[in-house]
Amino acid sequence: MTRPEPEVGPPTLISPVTPLAPRQVRADAVSWGPVHAGRPPRNGRKRVLPVPPGEPERPLALHDSWFIVLAAALLAALALAGVLWISVHVRVDPVLHTAVLFVHLASLVLGFGGVLIADYLVLLWISGRSTLAEAIRGAERLHLPIWAGLAGLVASGALLEPNLASTLTRTKLVLVLLLTVNGLQALILGRRIAHSDATHLPTRLTLWGAATALISQLCWWGAVWIGFWNAEH
Repeated sequence: MTRPEPEVGPPTLISPVTPLAPRQVRADAVSWGPVHAGRPPRNGRKRVLPVPPGEPERPLALHDSWFIVLAAALLAALALAGVLWISVHVRVDPVLHTAVLFVHLASLVLGFGGVLIADYLVLLWISGRSTLAEAIRGAERLHLPIWAGLAGLVASGALLEPNLASTLTRTKLVLVLLLTVNGLQALILGRRIAHSDATHLPTRLTLWGAATALISQLCWWGAVWIGFWNAEH
C-alpha cells in the first residue's frame, strides 16, 4: 500500500537575521526610578524607603546664650592680661616699634571706622531712609572688620611700651575691656532684633540698642583720646 505524499504548502521565506527569543526580565532587576525610591521588594518582604539624613547640628555661636557670652568675656579678660604681661617683659627696637605703630593706627582705622559705619546705618533706619532689615544686614557684615581692628589694637598696643603706672593708661585698659564685653552682648541684641516680628521695635530692645551704641561710642572715643594724649605727653 502506497503512503500518501504530504501536501506541500506555499514556500516559506526565511530571514537572514536570526530572530532572538524574548528576554525574560527578572522582577528584582527592574530599575524602579531614582535612588530615593529604593529597591523593589524581595520574597514578599515590605520595601523600606531609605530615610534621608537629618540636617547637621549647628555649632554653638556667641549669640546663643548669655553663658557663652560670659565665657567669651572671661577669655577676653585673660587675653588682655596676657597682653599686659607681654608689654612688661618684651623690649622693642626702634624699627619694630615703627612697624607696630603703623599696625596700631591701621587697626584703629579698621575697627573704629567699622563702628562708625554701623552706627551710621542705624541712623539711616531711624531717619526712615532704610529699613530695619537693611540696617541689620549691613551691621552684621561689619562684625569681622570691627573685631579684627580691636584685636589688632590690643596686640600691637602690647609692643608700644605702654606706661602701666599711668592712671590714663589703666583707664584705657578698662575701656578696652568694657568695649569688648559690650560688643559680645551686642551679638545677642542683634539676634533679638533680627527675630523681632513687630513692625516697630519694642521699647526694651530700643533702649537696649541705644545703651549699647552709647557705650560703644564712649569707649572708642575715650580710648582714642587717651592714646593721643599719651603720645603727645
